[in-house]
Amino acid sequence: MDNRSFLTAKTGFVDVCLDQDFPAREILPIYAGVQMGHAPIPPLKTVPKEIALAQKCPMPDWNYLRWDGYSDEKYQAIRSGKGLLELPWQGETVSLELQVRSYYSGGNLALLLVDWSSGEPEEWGDLTVNLGPRLQKDCAFVDVNNLGQEILPWVEKDVLGKPTGRVAQSGFVTYPEYQFQADRLKALDANGYHSYCQLRGQNSQEKPQKKKTVEER
Repeated sequence: MDNRSFLTAKTGFVDVCLDQDFPAREILPIYAGVQMGHAPIPPLKTVPKEIALAQKCPMPDWNYLRWDGYSDEKYQAIRSGKGLLELPWQGETVSLELQVRSYYSGGNLALLLVDWSSGEPEEWGDLTVNLGPRLQKDCAFVDVNNLGQEILPWVEKDVLGKPTGRVAQSGFVTYPEYQFQADRLKALDANGYHSYCQLRGQNSQEKPQKKKTVEER
């Protein structure tokens, strides 16, 4: 229900099951006996689509987002609240997941915020903005154009990063540059931060420029 993939099977075999304990707990005790001829094939109950759609889908206790790139560790951290950040926003408190990414142009650090207040991941906004020039590692411009200046104290209070003192102008907006804490980013999104570092390393592997001679100058 709710388009949550749980188990796939083909040619008589379980292909993928996101709940790792389910096959051993529920399927193998029956399946092994049937395959060995010690037990008959049990009848399976079917649920009409109308009844299934009318039921409210419970929140899974297994990682139904594994195919979306969520590791079991990160999913459990989000479920427990340890992997979420609390942001006071417009009179309410929003539970946010921080995703570490890279901007395609230049490989600069990109930080995205995902809202889990409803128990489901929903896009909330971008914490950073890419303004073009290649920045130092773990540095990014905070998107004060869309989030406002009030986002800055929250970034510093949650020990996400601190201002470098550098700014960049784009249009009528002045964006402050922040250096984000590597350990904090890794704790919140280990896979995302690893991918960011890898991409940054690839982009920095440029061919050395040929030294200019007097004539070329």
